[in-house]
Amino acid sequence: MLANFSLVPAPELFDLYGLVLPFLVPSETTVFYFNPSSPSCRWELLQRSQLYDHPQMVWQRAEVYSNLYSRHNSHIFVLACLSRTFYEWQLKSLATTLTRMRSVRVLIEMEGEESFFLASQVLSLCLQHSMLNVGLYFRSFSVFSYRVFPYFKLIKQRISEETQPLIFTNQLVDLGGYQLRVQPDLAPPNSILYRDLRGENRISGFLWQFILTFAENLGAGIEILYPPWSKPKVSTNEYMIELTRNGSSDFGVTPGNIMFKHAERFRDHSYPFMYSNWCTMLPMEKPLGTNSLFTHILSCGSATLLAAMYLVCFLVRPALIRLLKIIICNRLMRLFSRLFFLAMVCGCSAQLLSLLISPPIRSRIHSFDDLLGSSLKIFGMRNEFYFQEGDFRAKYAAAFHLTDSPDDLLDHRNYFNTSWAYTITSIKWLVIEAQQRHFAHPVFRFSEDLCFRWGSPYSLLIAQESIYRERLHHYIIMMVHQSGLIEHWITRSFYDMVKAGRITIKDYSLPRRVQPIQLQDLRLCWRVLGTLLLISFAAFALELLLFYTNVFLNSL
Repeated sequence: MLANFSLVPAPELFDLYGLVLPFLVPSETTVFYFNPSSPSCRWELLQRSQLYDHPQMVWQRAEVYSNLYSRHNSHIFVLACLSRTFYEWQLKSLATTLTRMRSVRVLIEMEGEESFFLASQVLSLCLQHSMLNVGLYFRSFSVFSYRVFPYFKLIKQRISEETQPLIFTNQLVDLGGYQLRVQPDLAPPNSILYRDLRGENRISGFLWQFILTFAENLGAGIEILYPPWSKPKVSTNEYMIELTRNGSSDFGVTPGNIMFKHAERFRDHSYPFMYSNWCTMLPMEKPLGTNSLFTHILSCGSATLLAAMYLVCFLVRPALIRLLKIIICNRLMRLFSRLFFLAMVCGCSAQLLSLLISPPIRSRIHSFDDLLGSSLKIFGMRNEFYFQEGDFRAKYAAAFHLTDSPDDLLDHRNYFNTSWAYTITSIKWLVIEAQQRHFAHPVFRFSEDLCFRWGSPYSLLIAQESIYRERLHHYIIMMVHQSGLIEHWITRSFYDMVKAGRITIKDYSLPRRVQPIQLQDLRLCWRVLGTLLLISFAAFALELLLFYTNVFLNSL
């Protein structure tokens, strides 16, 4: 509800608020008055003209105002009036009211005399509730605030007309070497655990580089929390979410897919650091055999066209004989015939050599229907396949080879077994693509025509009301998305895996051997030659049959 103040304060009451509020409350900011137990606070006596241009709200109930986040943005300034006796549950109620808005600035007024110990207790509770931008006022010209990093420190400031207040500062500018508690999933290529030459544990991987750069940007270090499980019965995300929720860790370094989480799980994830497609990795199409190349040299259409042209030439020959002399006409026809056959032989020879040097590939697979018509099948996980829609499963079930063992899938895919196609994300494909750069020629290609899911957002696990959430959000947008660092780190994670001994640089492509043309490669030529000979023999036999038939009939 809007605040309507009718009291006119005495001039001596314009102490702290009259000095501080013009600096702290921009014109577009809403002032939220929080007074759950209705103690007497000086901001109730403020003249309305002090914040005349600002929207104002007053909450004087001993309960949570749960709709603040859904109705307002972060441009809010909170003036809270707390009791010395019930400040613990009042602070908890205020923190719950500011759910997902803990970064807003809060100025607390406590009734009673100034107490350094009470200020330390109240601001420590504010830190526990992830409220960093808090100032505390005891009806004097002193304001208490605190520094979080590298350790908790209470700060007392004297406010006067000559000094501009510095109550709220950016606590995350420099953490002073504070150790961020990070738990990696140790799943390549996200984070890779290995031992260096000294025998010490090291971690690499694209997600580890991501969080390491973020910590360096904050001026912080990293405390590694190794997973307490060897083979978890549930997913890694379930363990990490519990650790971030209870405050045991600051970040869970695993690519969480937000799309398929429950609605209440969205707050456990950060802003998406990348979007990934889940598609198919297809073997490169094999080149055509040598015996099939001859069909590309002289197709049926081109042969028919040449025959028609040659027939037209001989049909035009009688007309030329009438117009020109016989000798000149015969010379022109012989010259034309020789040039025609020379051009045809040279053209066919050049085309054959070009096809032998760089043979065309077989027809590409552009859809799941094409996949059904081929002998190739997709090697995938059974649970992933049954996640698809029923119509898709019913229509394309024959195009899949399903397994329940992820190790079986990885063994075939990591060793580039071209007998199958494989399901793969665009994140993993960047690693495969980097590996294929060391091959003589690519073995697989990433097909965006055979995809199961597009643009899936991936994010880190983070506490629901983490003090690092907003800073991580800006870091992802400004440094990761706009600079393209994440794609660079993913590609480099292949070399991290090589360094860790998880993979070796090896050429899995089969060499393309150049062999001389053999008799079986000329099967089409032999068929054409045999067909023409049969036609010739048939024509000769027909001529003999007509001749001897007439001879036989005349002899009767």
